[in-house]
Order: sequence, then C-alpha cells, then structure tokens
Amino acid sequence: MTQPDNKSGGSSLDKALSLLQEVCVATVPLRFAELVEKTDLPKATAHRTLMSLTERGLVRFDEATQLYHPGYGLLELAHQAWSKIDVRDIAADQMKHLWDETGETIHLAVLDRGDVIYIDKLESQKSLRLFSAVGKKGPAYCTGVGKAMMAFLNEEQLAAAIKEQSFVKHTDTTLVNEAMLRDALIKIRESKVSLDLEEHEEGIQCAASVILNHRNEPIAALSITAPKFRVDEARFQHFQALVKEACKKVSIRMGAMASN
Repeated sequence: MTQPDNKSGGSSLDKALSLLQEVCVATVPLRFAELVEKTDLPKATAHRTLMSLTERGLVRFDEATQLYHPGYGLLELAHQAWSKIDVRDIAADQMKHLWDETGETIHLAVLDRGDVIYIDKLESQKSLRLFSAVGKKGPAYCTGVGKAMMAFLNEEQLAAAIKEQSFVKHTDTTLVNEAMLRDALIKIRESKVSLDLEEHEEGIQCAASVILNHRNEPIAALSITAPKFRVDEARFQHFQALVKEACKKVSIRMGAMASN
C-alpha cells in the first residue's frame, strides 16, 4: 500500500499556521521557495495559502524584494486579544501559591490615575483586619502595590499620577512629598520589589511587585500583607522574593519580556 503524500496532508488551517509560523519566526525574511522547503507543502498549496494570509493582513509580501514578512494585521489581532485578557484569571494560581506559602493576605490591584483599586484578595488564614477590600480604592503613594506600578510608568504618566497624590501623612513612615516618592520609585524600578513599611496603616507592612504586559507597561501588582509583629526580617525578605517571582511569572504570561 502506498503511503499518503506528506505534502498534501493536514488541514487547511494546519498549512496556514505552518506558513505563518515560518514567516514570523524567521530571523530574516524568506522567499517563496524557502517557505515551500521549510513547510514541505506543494507549491500550489503554499502559494494559495500565502495569498489568503496576505489578503487578511497576516503576511506582507514585498514585490521589490520578493520576500515575505509578518503582516501588520498580526498587531491588531494581538491588541484585540490582550485587551480581552483578565489579569485576575491569569494571576489566580500565583495568588493561591502566595497564600499557601505565607498564610497572609494577598492582594491584586490595578492603577486608576492616582489611586489603586483592589480587584482581588485572598484573606489571611489568621486574624487580620485591613483597609483593603475588593473594589475599594486606596492611595498609590503609600501602598506597596501603588508604588510598584507607579515605578514603571513613563514620565508623562508618572507626572500625571503624582499630581493626583494627596501626600497625607498617615503614619510616621508615610512618604509626604514628590521628591521622597520619586527616590523610592527609582529603587523599586531597579529591584522590582515595592515595600509598604507601615506607610498607610500602623503596624501593617507588605511586599509587592509589578505585573507588566507585552509592552512592558504596568497593568497590575501583587502584594503580601501582614502585621509587623508576626513577620521577622528573614521572613519578610522571603515574602519579597516570593512576590517578585510570582509577578514575573504572570508578566511572562501577559507577554512581557523575561527579566530578573
């Protein structure tokens, strides 16, 4: 019995995806013959499929060079896809991991102008009463999650966010002016760890880190929050490492470039 011709096997979708993948992953643009060779498709099938991909803007053909490039339509598809992703779903398992590891309160927050909005929360397994609640707003300048996100805004966004800060002195450690905040943000940007050392609530401290998207923009932050009396320095350092790693994993899922 003769074996089926591999060049004609597979669905039309498989063939289109195979060609699209080769065009996108190539280090240099490819010619038609090179794509045929790499995908092992019949020339007629490859030509017809490339024409369809080109018509939909997913592949771009340069007539002058006879080379195939990724199409601009891919950017639009990526934008539409990312806009529909809910960071709560993407971060859920890492929130649970942090909660399991620490037994403390875990927050997920987003930045809204000068405020943070808590969009998810896992309550401590131990008795702890906090300001935060899902849907509640809080100041950015004196919270771990707020500073974590502000540190990664571009200058125009940061200046606008700083203008929204009240700089009310909640405790003895609250940052009370723009200069103090900017100094703190520089350190946070370098370490990707943001600390709230009783700056918003007396006796409460947290370790936070930022979640970045595919454009390396801050879209959310996670924090581990606990009362100071039950967290020694070694444990607090462990919290910082945990939350930084958790946010790195979520950021990569959101398309951010992996970094330390």
